[in-house]
Amino acid sequence: MKKVIQENKVLFVLAVILLISFVLIVVGLVSYFYGGDTDPYGNRLDGIEDYPISKNIDKDIMAMYEDGGVLSVDVDVKGKIVYVIMDVKATTDKVTARSYATKALTKFSDEEKNFYDIHFTITCDTNTEENKIYPMMGSKSAKRSNISWTNN
Repeated sequence: MKKVIQENKVLFVLAVILLISFVLIVVGLVSYFYGGDTDPYGNRLDGIEDYPISKNIDKDIMAMYEDGGVLSVDVDVKGKIVYVIMDVKATTDKVTARSYATKALTKFSDEEKNFYDIHFTITCDTNTEENKIYPMMGSKSAKRSNISWTNN
């Protein structure tokens, strides 16, 4: 046996290196693909339980528009982003539609406005020459106090 090892010393060293490399590759692949149950948001959502959004916030926002200018409101919370989708009448102009979104911000507490990013999408179901402004999108960052609108 010693004679075989002496004559093939280089091959044995290469075989040991190859075996170690193979084990490291397998361990790396297993830890990469099955690396544990981590939250997809990482630690970005720490403290979110301190600022719960009401389940009826969409109904509360809809109740503010008694004039019937807003046909429907849908609120969807994904992580630290609140998506507010408003469907307005075809006769609603751009300034009025933006004021609807600003008015909807009053239903959120100051703590919620300072924690969540709030994105507004204002749509209209009828496409005419007068309302080519729709869909209109705006967002309020948690670090800002006003809504930034897209150019339209």
